[in-house]
Amino acid sequence: MAGLPSTARVVIIGGGVVGTSSLYHLCKAGWTDCLLLEKNELTSGSTWHAAGNVPTFSSSWSLMNMQRYSTELYRGLAEAVDYPMNYHVTGSLRLAHTKERMQEFQRARGMGRYQGMDIDVVGLEEIKRRYPFIETHDLKGALYDPSDGDIDPAQLTQALAKG
Repeated sequence: MAGLPSTARVVIIGGGVVGTSSLYHLCKAGWTDCLLLEKNELTSGSTWHAAGNVPTFSSSWSLMNMQRYSTELYRGLAEAVDYPMNYHVTGSLRLAHTKERMQEFQRARGMGRYQGMDIDVVGLEEIKRRYPFIETHDLKGALYDPSDGDIDPAQLTQALAKG
């Protein structure tokens, strides 16, 4: 392993999206003595077959905050690092079949709105307006999130590595 430093402030093991994101953020924070190790090539672990979903919904404040941050980062990352990425912001409806799930959506809407997100709880008419072929007879409502989308995980990893 010629060429590897003998010491580093941080050693990250794994060159997938999590490892490269960690390194990207450390570098943005001004850390220079960092090393990322990958046994083959970037994305050769589980990242290459990840679905690439980019949701913002969560019942956890901290996870929702992290997911919100990610959507904001991904929107400008390709241009910021000059690396092309397929990132599609499609929006989503999460369907509720029970009163309890609607309560969970109301809570998530409150957390999301406080964090500056534009998520909303919608009724059956709005679900039907957005998706005319859906059957709503057993639904109570839905959570609409205009920021949900998908991204190519391999391209995201390469963009973070370049950045």
